[in-house]
Amino acid sequence: MPTVVNIAGTSPVDDPSYRYKMPLVYGKVEGRGNGIKTVIPNISEVSLSLHRDAGEVNKFFGCELGAQTTYSVENDRAVVNGSHADAALQAMIHKYIESFVLCPSCGLPETHYKIREGCIYHKCAACGATEMVDMEHKLCTYILAQHKKQKKEKAKAKKDSAKTKGNTAKDGAGEKSEKKSRKSSKKEPKEDDAAKKKKKKKKDKKTKDKTKKEISDDEVEVSSLVSDSGQDDGVDDAGAIQLAVEGVQKFMQGNPNASVAEVSEVVVNQQMSSALKSHDKVHILMRAIITPSFYKEKEIEKYAPLIEKITLGNAIMERHLIGAVEFLCIDKPKVFPVMLKQLYDEEALQEDVILEWAWDGRSGYTSDAVDEGKRSGLRGEAEPFITWLQDEDDSSGSNSD
Repeated sequence: MPTVVNIAGTSPVDDPSYRYKMPLVYGKVEGRGNGIKTVIPNISEVSLSLHRDAGEVNKFFGCELGAQTTYSVENDRAVVNGSHADAALQAMIHKYIESFVLCPSCGLPETHYKIREGCIYHKCAACGATEMVDMEHKLCTYILAQHKKQKKEKAKAKKDSAKTKGNTAKDGAGEKSEKKSRKSSKKEPKEDDAAKKKKKKKKDKKTKDKTKKEISDDEVEVSSLVSDSGQDDGVDDAGAIQLAVEGVQKFMQGNPNASVAEVSEVVVNQQMSSALKSHDKVHILMRAIITPSFYKEKEIEKYAPLIEKITLGNAIMERHLIGAVEFLCIDKPKVFPVMLKQLYDEEALQEDVILEWAWDGRSGYTSDAVDEGKRSGLRGEAEPFITWLQDEDDSSGSNSD
């Protein structure tokens, strides 16, 4: 596991209690001669700790070192042409942090981008300042291009989704008409009385079992939302996550008046001390604060500032937030859209992130315990909310950033 250090710009932060941490970046040199290159195995861990996109961090290396770079999302493989020492890469990271991560006003790494009229701004979650980045840097061209690309992909996905729905409805109508025509032209064979009675009895039993199951499902208590056993079936690092959750809950119970900053620091410390991935802190937090009475107790409203403190408005972390909600709602899918809507209302989830989740269908942000069938069920439950969100987006599209 790479050494963990304080997140700092060009000026080091020597405070041992500083709560913003990141792993030291390291490279692996491959090839020789003109084909020599440096692969960065922990690019995702570094970028997640900074709440930035891995491709963007890798591109910064290229801009500063004057080298070609490639990043594969599918393989999570970052490559910088040429041979580069770890010290040089780490120096580049500090320079990147100084220009594109730290808030120019308070100096804390709690910013996310806001893009308006072709300009990139830092929006700080700590002090609330909105400051423009150095637009003369070559990386800005990449950031703007990625932003434009994402908007186009979302628009295309939305258009394709509408077209697919239209074709499905059309195909369904045609198939229904064809079946009706076939049924009228086809003469059904006669069945004797014994066969008819047997068939009817079987059908009645099937209907009865189905009705019984539906009633049973409707009577499930919301207590199934969070398992009392604390087990995370099929999830890697399940024990570590559960221990971290218990650590956070213990701190909150012993310190009911703890500030948002104090609780978030405990969450981050639990994640790091358990050697979990950066995005796991979202899962730790959600499992620690959400109880079966979340709706009655208004827990999402109560803890919204804490959730935002952990995600920092970063799209990747918010995708993991949706993944955490998916896990919590495995056994109670009807609760899923309720939680999504509350997180959206409290501005803990951005509209673009929710729509991206609805369109791209990728499971990379989802717990292994949520299989494809369960994910499909959760998406089905959320469809009315997504439709409403799309309608809202269409009506206010001209006013969006």
